[in-house]
Amino acid sequence: MKYCGMTTYSEACLYPPSGNATEEMNNPALDEDDVQPLSKRNLSIFYAFKENLNRGIFPPVRVVHDEKYGFSVEALKAIPTQTLIAEYTGEVLTLDQSSESDSLMILLHSGDPKTSLIIDPTNAGNIARFLSGVNNMSLVSKRKANVRTRRFCLDGRLRVALFTSRRIEPGEKLNYDYNAGRKGQSSEQWLKGGFYDTSNFF
Repeated sequence: MKYCGMTTYSEACLYPPSGNATEEMNNPALDEDDVQPLSKRNLSIFYAFKENLNRGIFPPVRVVHDEKYGFSVEALKAIPTQTLIAEYTGEVLTLDQSSESDSLMILLHSGDPKTSLIIDPTNAGNIARFLSGVNNMSLVSKRKANVRTRRFCLDGRLRVALFTSRRIEPGEKLNYDYNAGRKGQSSEQWLKGGFYDTSNFF
């Protein structure tokens, strides 16, 4: 992690004292979307996944680095579709306080940059920070997406999970669309909600 500037490994979202976001601001009722909790079955899978992480049992993936491509995550063996890969974690900030990181994730979309929340893994986070984003301007790049995100409510807070959207083969890179869920919105809505310029992604 130190080679990309991260200083803290965390499997939970953090609310840094230096930021202007608090855990109380992570209120699902403030989100413009109707974010639902996980089903009973998926919740049990999520809890089992977290327990495995606590015991040192991780998904069959690894972080790799390429001089041209940068950091990425690749599968060590075949991974079935609908497999939970990670919870997206990092420091929670308001959208208007967000950095220029290329790995920001929307946590809560209130329609107001002062209360919308993003997850910034620049300083703290986990393996989710290294998954590659696709270029929204390229159909070829968008077809490489093999991981999806799911926002969900748990214990009165919003969280984000990453799971495979199809079978992933050994050695294949894990890619997802940072702007998923924004299709069909106007330019103003995209900007208001924190649209990502992914034109420089592969």
